[in-house]
Amino acid sequence: MLANNCYHYIMTLTEASYWTRRFGVLALIGVGAFFLIAFLILSFGNKSLTADYLTPNYACTNTKEEFLPNKLSIPSLSVAPGSDSVYALETQTGQVDNLPRVVNVFKYNILGQALDSQGEAKLLASKMGFNPDSLQRIGTTQYGWTDSLTNRKLVIEARNLNFVLTTNFTVSNSIDTTASLPSDPEAINLATDYLRAKGLMYDDLLKQQPQLTYIHIQPDGSFTQANSKANAQLIRVDFYRKSSMISVRSDIQGAAQIKQELESKLFKATTDSILTDKGRIDVYDFDTVDAYANPYQPNIMVYVGPANKLDKNSDTSNRSVYAVNYRYWPLDPTPCGTYQLIPPSTALEQVQKGKGSLVYLNDKNGDDVVPYTPRIVRKFTIYTITIGYYESQSEQKFLQPIYIISGEATFSTGIIGQFHYYIPAIDYNSIQKKVVTPTTTTDSNSAGSILGN
Repeated sequence: MLANNCYHYIMTLTEASYWTRRFGVLALIGVGAFFLIAFLILSFGNKSLTADYLTPNYACTNTKEEFLPNKLSIPSLSVAPGSDSVYALETQTGQVDNLPRVVNVFKYNILGQALDSQGEAKLLASKMGFNPDSLQRIGTTQYGWTDSLTNRKLVIEARNLNFVLTTNFTVSNSIDTTASLPSDPEAINLATDYLRAKGLMYDDLLKQQPQLTYIHIQPDGSFTQANSKANAQLIRVDFYRKSSMISVRSDIQGAAQIKQELESKLFKATTDSILTDKGRIDVYDFDTVDAYANPYQPNIMVYVGPANKLDKNSDTSNRSVYAVNYRYWPLDPTPCGTYQLIPPSTALEQVQKGKGSLVYLNDKNGDDVVPYTPRIVRKFTIYTITIGYYESQSEQKFLQPIYIISGEATFSTGIIGQFHYYIPAIDYNSIQKKVVTPTTTTDSNSAGSILGN
């Protein structure tokens, strides 16, 4: 499970010890850090780390009309017929709007289908242990391979080389269920080595510790979540990415003091470098982890088990990997612009009006692997609201922020579960044409006042 996950910029609306523990599934970094930074940002008054975080620059496109076709559209789960649309807010008065109003937006670097996509797909299939010449076209958009020896099947997307690898577990010799699973660190290494050997392990996937889920294989070949490693036949290794909500350039006067003060009160910023007309400079990033259509299932998942004895030719990582879901969208490392967000209170109102995207609904500590089953809900009680970034399963032009609204669901049976809603966070009505401004500087005295000194 992703028990250590926790998005930055968390604003707790009520104290609930169990919920704080359970909500940890949604991210990978500490809770307290961005709770504090949110307060500090609201305390800045008319000062900001840079002008872009006080006044957005809308710089990802030249005009509003170019950006608006890229509004987020997030799929939503349906509740069962007979559910009640009752939403209760467990809020602390005056806390609901204590979140930043201007954050980064990033542009995906998606080049489109390569001229020799079939050749590249065959090369990738070969690296996975398939005979590249046994390719079968699947419609006009996919390439497929099967391996009767290992009972594996591979489907690669022609446009972007994203792929799905599966094993037919209804065949009894597909996996040795009596063999021991690798240790947790070994599973992470096997999954990482598997992707790296295919040229698929990018730097931004290495910035977060992968998370593990234990998988039980059903007689029909489907997966459920194992209640312990002893009852599992596979370990699912989940890879996450993170994005910087606020970036402090080192060439801004007072940046070093800002970074030092924030780190002394919060946490250590990550440091990246960018190339400018003045040479390479450092950028101090305060990051949050990307969110996915299913909060518990990122776009890259590698299923690791004991080495397949039927596979005599492949390397160790190939023999130990039984399934892969791989969707990777290359992202420009620096933000293309900053954008104003709708107030968190507006996001809450949208959920109460039934306009949000319900992305998760389950029992507490329920099975996060099996497909979703609609439930009859009597009441939704909202406890937390968070800012993250939404990474779709399909191509997007921009990586955009969302509000993640979470809490308890009371089912018709009286059982208490949990839910997560996503709301697009950008204020699309406020978008203007691109704002071009000179680089902002901040003197040391201003930096001190930003931190309340």
